[in-house]
Amino acid sequence: MENEITSTITIESPLEGEWKFLCPPGHHPNAFDFVKTSSNHNSTHKKRIINFLFGQIDSSDYYCWGKPVLSPVNGKVIRSCDGWKDHKYTNLWKAISIWYNATYKFRPKEKNGRLDVRPNAGNHVMIETNDGHIVFLAHLKNGSTLVKEGQRVEVGEKIGVVGNSGNSTAPHLHINIFDQMEDPYKAKVLPFVFKQYETLNKNNIWEKNNSSVPVVGSFVKFGRITNKVRLCEQSEPQSEPSVGQARRRCSALL
Repeated sequence: MENEITSTITIESPLEGEWKFLCPPGHHPNAFDFVKTSSNHNSTHKKRIINFLFGQIDSSDYYCWGKPVLSPVNGKVIRSCDGWKDHKYTNLWKAISIWYNATYKFRPKEKNGRLDVRPNAGNHVMIETNDGHIVFLAHLKNGSTLVKEGQRVEVGEKIGVVGNSGNSTAPHLHINIFDQMEDPYKAKVLPFVFKQYETLNKNNIWEKNNSSVPVVGSFVKFGRITNKVRLCEQSEPQSEPSVGQARRRCSALL
């Protein structure tokens, strides 16, 4: 299953293994989230639903928590932002509050001359491709970013791990592509496609897909990237750079 999206921007996967592909309410239509589920695809966490409704579920109980995030492109890191705490737990009421704040109340503020969107995007990395597009990967785990601004990265290089930072209702990875970041308020979210992946059809058979985007809500599987993966040295949390857009465009930073 794939969406009928035409784009000249093709990227590799930022993840490996099986994931659920999402575009939640409030997101830009070309901005997507990934969550990991149980082997039977029935749940994103190890607890019962009653814990989410009337109690709480620790972030570490989610299957995607701490999973490696990889660079889906060759390029230069132009933003590497860490130091924002993860939500320790989730539940229904907290999720509603976070979603409402992210969708209707968030306004980026300047810090050290640059827009600070960590309250919304959490810890994140931006990679500028050779064509000038900006790949945005958000909600990384606090203290996990492995790349520095100005550093060159290759496809398959580990840049951090999945977390639950910023306005995140549960652990997940967010990805979208901007046309530029010289003027964040004028930045546009661009359509893109994944080079290759598999989707689970209604007969529980994995089907191969190329140069497309999965149908929202489908289960996808990414193979291991064959390029040599270079693990970068742990960098210290860095000051927040300029990112983001007003109101509607800020929805891409969820």
